[in-house]
Amino acid sequence: MSRFYENEIKENIPTPPRPDYDEMWLRIDREAAKRRATGVVRTAPPARSRKKFIPAAIVFSCFMVAAVPVFAGVSFDWGKLYGGQSITNALDNDIGQRYDDLDVASKGVTMSLKGVVTDGERMKLLVVVDTPMKPSEYDEARFDHVVIKDDSGKKLPVNGYLKYDEKSGKLLGIYETEDTLKNSEKNYTLEAVKLVYLKNKEVVLKEAPKAGETVSTGEALYPSFKIESVRESQNLTDPMDQKGLIVRYNLTTTDEKTGGNYSPHLTVVSNREETKNVRTFIFPPKGTEMKREQLFNNMTEKEWSGSEVHFNYLKEMERIEGDWSLHFKADGKKASEAVYSKPLQTTTEFKDKAAMSLDHLTVTPLQIIVNAKDNETVTNGVVRDKYAISQYRDARLKIGDQEITGYYTTKGDFPNNKDVFVFESPEWYKDWSKVPMKLILRKPVVSARDIKANWLELNRPTAEKQSGDLDVNSFKLHFTYYMDGKDLVVESVCNSENFKNMSQSMLRVDGEYMYAEYNPSNIGFDMPSKKIERYPDFSMKQSLEINPGFYSYYDSSREAEITLQQ
Repeated sequence: MSRFYENEIKENIPTPPRPDYDEMWLRIDREAAKRRATGVVRTAPPARSRKKFIPAAIVFSCFMVAAVPVFAGVSFDWGKLYGGQSITNALDNDIGQRYDDLDVASKGVTMSLKGVVTDGERMKLLVVVDTPMKPSEYDEARFDHVVIKDDSGKKLPVNGYLKYDEKSGKLLGIYETEDTLKNSEKNYTLEAVKLVYLKNKEVVLKEAPKAGETVSTGEALYPSFKIESVRESQNLTDPMDQKGLIVRYNLTTTDEKTGGNYSPHLTVVSNREETKNVRTFIFPPKGTEMKREQLFNNMTEKEWSGSEVHFNYLKEMERIEGDWSLHFKADGKKASEAVYSKPLQTTTEFKDKAAMSLDHLTVTPLQIIVNAKDNETVTNGVVRDKYAISQYRDARLKIGDQEITGYYTTKGDFPNNKDVFVFESPEWYKDWSKVPMKLILRKPVVSARDIKANWLELNRPTAEKQSGDLDVNSFKLHFTYYMDGKDLVVESVCNSENFKNMSQSMLRVDGEYMYAEYNPSNIGFDMPSKKIERYPDFSMKQSLEINPGFYSYYDSSREAEITLQQ
């Protein structure tokens, strides 16, 4: 079986989104980038420290409740599911509800609800599915449709996944929806229909396809794909990442409605070993065409041409036409009472390094949340002429002497959304006010803009290529420009490994600003080393200048730490 599938699909642990900014569309694109969960194949979250530490003051004052997963017991290994530990921690401390005999059977499959925990924003449910299918007969099982209904009949969509648990021999699931319970008691119905079993289908291609080549797969759902480009990556999103090979291709599906749901992807076998797929970026589909881009770690074009390439996807093996309904009562009062919240003060040193402020700490039964706010870049809808904000690829929270890994994301709906750092609660303390916490931010990438400076004067463009260099921060940007018919074409490149990308350049033509034709780029990982932009129907009278516009770069000097509470 494909190792890609084992790591990315079978484990099916949803990594919280780690946003990438395209600063050109500062408000809309930044929002979309943070929510691009459907844009990147999810990978297992980084391992976190399991070391236990109990501050002496808390031990002697009996403030801490031991985080032994009593609820999990020996029956189910909830800790293997992302978020499972925090849910069982809450249930073990009588926050939320446990259910011992809440189950229903349909078509030979039994579905059970084992627990419910809310935190004021999300309601999370622990589900067990007992099925006669042997684990060797499928790689993934999923319900076609899951909803929750309240007493009024209002339906709420439910997101979640199932994962096989070797300890119990059953499928375990964590499902979540909006928390409409809040500080009250309500009746709900959890409804699920049609259990589908999927197995990885692997098609071995005759040879590694080349750029421009169309490949037939022989599969009805995905009959063919066309390789758009195969190129080596020289500068990944994180400069500390290793180099690799980027393969972009257009995949054709016969079902444009659901074709993207079955994890179509390529795998590569080189020197008898499968080359690890680091990331997959999924572009928005266009009808029956789906564009993918995969990065293969430590691989070259030469190795690709001599490799064995496989096409993989999840193929439906069996469908159980069942209907499962579970009625339950939940009480959100204890969960509401358990929420700990405090305002935060941001030091001047942290503001200067991180280019952001922290204004609130919230600990819920499920998460630890630190609210953050960038130094203001927009005033009354107008982007500031000059600014620099930091984005961190490595966010950690130190609790006592243990560190846990979190992520940066957005909570709430635009325009009332909030930027937050989120961490899964590793323990449960009765009194969180006495727990030392420190936020540690590493791997900073700075997104910047400066149209008060950073201008390079250009000659009148002709069909012959001309060039010029511009010093920006500590980087040298090289521009090449020429006329292609009526259009001005600008090529830009920076060979520094710490310079990430330039989102979109801008011109000042006879004193007036002009932007290049917008061409969406993959910002899921590295940008092309050379960026090519087009200014249609270009004309000028006297002066021409170019500015890199929004650009980003790695800056280790912006690594930051701040004590949230002592």
